[in-house]
Amino acid sequence: RVEKTLQALIEHHDALRMVYREENGDIIQAYKRIDECEVSFEIVDLYGSDEDMLKSQIKVLADSLQSSLDLQNGPLLKGELYRTEAGDHLLIAVHHLVVDGVSWRILLEDFASGYVQAEKEEQIVFPQKTNSFKDWAEELSAFSQSAHLLQQAEYWAQIDAEEVSAVPKDDETEERIVKHTSSVICELNEEDTKHLLTDVHQPYGTEINDILLSALGLTMKQWTDGVKIGINLEGHGREDIIPNVNISRTVGWFTAQYPVVLDMSETDVSAVIKAVKENLRRVPDKGVGYGILRYFTEQAGAQGFTPEISFNYLGQFDSEVKTDFFEPSAFDMGRQVSEESEALYALSFSGMIRNGRFVLSCSYNEKEYERATVEAQMERFKENLLLIIRHCTEKEDKEFTPSDFSAGDLEMDEMGDIFDMLEENLK
Repeated sequence: RVEKTLQALIEHHDALRMVYREENGDIIQAYKRIDECEVSFEIVDLYGSDEDMLKSQIKVLADSLQSSLDLQNGPLLKGELYRTEAGDHLLIAVHHLVVDGVSWRILLEDFASGYVQAEKEEQIVFPQKTNSFKDWAEELSAFSQSAHLLQQAEYWAQIDAEEVSAVPKDDETEERIVKHTSSVICELNEEDTKHLLTDVHQPYGTEINDILLSALGLTMKQWTDGVKIGINLEGHGREDIIPNVNISRTVGWFTAQYPVVLDMSETDVSAVIKAVKENLRRVPDKGVGYGILRYFTEQAGAQGFTPEISFNYLGQFDSEVKTDFFEPSAFDMGRQVSEESEALYALSFSGMIRNGRFVLSCSYNEKEYERATVEAQMERFKENLLLIIRHCTEKEDKEFTPSDFSAGDLEMDEMGDIFDMLEENLK
């Protein structure tokens, strides 16, 4: 049933049949035909192994499966089922070049429905496909010359020219590679996570990234003694910028990466939240234009700057990964990146909701940082995040900011003056 469902996924979603070949110095992304693609799926019997042995066996098997994905020839999806006395554990490995977080939600939803259909011995039918990744790529090329996009060049040039606070290091290193990375995790309890997802947003009309980046900005300000904090953000990249192209159910890597510079000169919590919110609302098209300008056109001018910090909130995966017949496995899914790959950032933050709790992981280079240094900053982040959650949940009145209105060029203090005038006139 698993094999049948995985085969149906490969046949239905074009991106899972992609391969990448070098031709005349260029990398060409191409689709293989359905009749050229058979699912790679193995069942591994691990009965009789104790818990420690199981962990090490599955780690080795998972590492091997992840590293076996072949970009030139495919397939870029492989599956292995590990059979144990404690139940079956299914690993589905897909190369990051053909999936992103939204794609995983689509695939997990389709896998769940396909498995049920296979169990009933029905023909597997998935919801209708939306526009292909190829459609999107071709439309992006046309969009790169549009007046709408070219108007953003000045904004991004200003961001690239910003002087940001340097991130302190314990030691210097000439290169950052994956095999030297480690990570520290912090998490909220279920009650605080629930607040983070719900009532924390009532007072200022915020989204979760506004709150998380307010906490991160405060943390970096306290650490660097600077007020300009440069962060590389990742968004889902599926912004509504191209008419008549629907990619809501399209599997592929659409991720948009772009720099933001948080101005953390405010001191009280309320002002910080509002400043960060407005800072993020000023980003045109949620950042998707930055990469298009930088790689499709000559309009970007400068090469751009890469902040030393990256941040990515992946969302809630609890509901997608927990169904009537499967839930997240506790076993290692294997190394997903080559140990020799370059690690671009000094500190890479990645957050998600897992088992009803907000979890933040921070990856760092062991040649640059002592573990205790990163642990201290993660503890500081948690304190700042809880401070913001408490402030927002205890605040009874709602405060508006300029982005809540249509006047995009309205400054915060100007809006405050307008509300003061209104209040005076109503007396």
